Amino acid sequence: MASTAAQVAFNSGWSVRAPQLVSSNCDFRSWAANTSLGTLPPEALRELESIMSIVDYDAGSILFLEQEQLSQVFVVLAGDVRLSLQDIGGKRLTLRIAGRGAVLGVHSALFGSLSEWSAGTLYPSRIAWIARADFLRLAQRYPEVYRLATVELMTILRDVGASLRIVGLTSCVRKRLASQLLIWGERGNKTGDGTQFRMALTHAQIAEFIGAARESVTRGLAEFKQRGLVEIRGSMLKIPSTTALRKYAERC
Repeated sequence: MASTAAQVAFNSGWSVRAPQLVSSNCDFRSWAANTSLGTLPPEALRELESIMSIVDYDAGSILFLEQEQLSQVFVVLAGDVRLSLQDIGGKRLTLRIAGRGAVLGVHSALFGSLSEWSAGTLYPSRIAWIARADFLRLAQRYPEVYRLATVELMTILRDVGASLRIVGLTSCVRKRLASQLLIWGERGNKTGDGTQFRMALTHAQIAEFIGAARESVTRGLAEFKQRGLVEIRGSMLKIPSTTALRKYAERC
């Protein structure tokens, strides 16, 4: 059973919608080549393809809740999945946005542990399901599957460490916001000291990354734009000078 804190999710913006079955047949092996699944032997990928079902989820759908025993492993084929923690009052902290190629729930499926976080779709997403029993049989035949659990945990550990540095080491919300934008900028399109990336998150969703209120994010972004530290055009955010934004954060 999900924890009390996780149950709050049903009343705080997430919805439970029946996923739409697409097909169990896809060109999965070529797709997996550039993901962590590409480390599996070709015969393991063929078997994995044969035991998966692919479904389409609407934005805001729940895949699983924290403190839940998972009966499936999930592979993100397209879209974005938010991994988060939630307290008893409904306040949520986002740990990671898992995109294409992410394999979720492997550790829980392999070792029978409860999930430590919740997962829900940010945008319409295509997700592959593999039943736990089928996945365990696959792991027995191909020990390389256990590497996926290591990759999942190491990725979460990296992102949790980044969140702790931002949320736990400063009380200045604008410093948290600047630091988070700089982290996203590292994965953007860089030109000299500048960078540009797609930021389709709402202000409320950004706030969940840095442990702040939506209004604080709105005010912070307005100040950054006024100072010329960021430029926002639609869903694109540009940092003209990462050095300038970093120095501003240090002064906070």
